[in-house]
Amino acid sequence: MKKHFYIFRHGQTQWNVDGRAQGQSPYPIPLTQEGCEQAQKLGEKLSGKDIGIIYSSDLYRAMQTAEIIGKIISVSIVEDKRLREVNYGRLNGLYPLEMAEVYPNYRQCYEDFSCPFPDGESLNQVVERFNRAIEEIVQKSPYEKVGISTHGHIIMAFLSSLFRGEDSHINNGEYVHLMYDSDETVKKFTKLQN
Repeated sequence: MKKHFYIFRHGQTQWNVDGRAQGQSPYPIPLTQEGCEQAQKLGEKLSGKDIGIIYSSDLYRAMQTAEIIGKIISVSIVEDKRLREVNYGRLNGLYPLEMAEVYPNYRQCYEDFSCPFPDGESLNQVVERFNRAIEEIVQKSPYEKVGISTHGHIIMAFLSSLFRGEDSHINNGEYVHLMYDSDETVKKFTKLQN
């Protein structure tokens, strides 16, 4: 069984510009004008890829991105909380200086995937929930090509878990194309050129 995943990071928000850790902040954080333009351009890039559906994090910035792209490529959107950004716990919504005051060793949580953010998640936990969402999509979605609207650090953690040592950073409004291939004994992802 093969499926193609087009996994994209939401467009720019003001909090991205300000360097704030958005995480799972309870506040709806909209796209900036530039973020809307990034989503528009991304939708144009993805048109012609025959994507059948978009699964999206339920956080506002990811949903807003998915809706812009969904209109361009004429597909429906399904919300999935498992595609949310990392829960930074007490660090959600803070600037880096504030994060360092609250939890001086916060950078360790980005480097050691087993280290949870204070009152939040570890990157290992994030990868586990993302994997559960992907596995369910593989099993239940009738579409061979699927879009995923999500967030920077969850994408980084997922890609790092698959392709160790490779640069896994992804900018706002960009995507990575992965092919999932499984038979009875092996399940693997291959990174394809965009």
